[in-house]
Amino acid sequence: MIINPLKDITLAQTEGVGRGVTGAAGGRGALASNPFEDVLSKAVDALEDVSQTEFTANDLINRYIEGKAELADVMLATSKMSIAVQLAVSVITTSVSTFKEITQMPM
Repeated sequence: MIINPLKDITLAQTEGVGRGVTGAAGGRGALASNPFEDVLSKAVDALEDVSQTEFTANDLINRYIEGKAELADVMLATSKMSIAVQLAVSVITTSVSTFKEITQMPM
């Protein structure tokens, strides 16, 4: 089983300094119109990666049941999926909390 490295999101990508970075979801090929939209689109892409990790783990579980996969591969995939989901939930919770704080700031 091949383990793909996690994708890094650098400050240059979120600020739009790296012009080779693709923009929002849907592959428009240009940077998003504002930094918030760019970060949000990258978050959506990351959630799609988490979803793909879940599909991979479920596929390995089914293959293990059929006797076509090793238990070690199944355990690794489910652990990877669990960590990815926990991280996604943590990031979403923190983002929502931060957004609420920003919207409640007096102007």
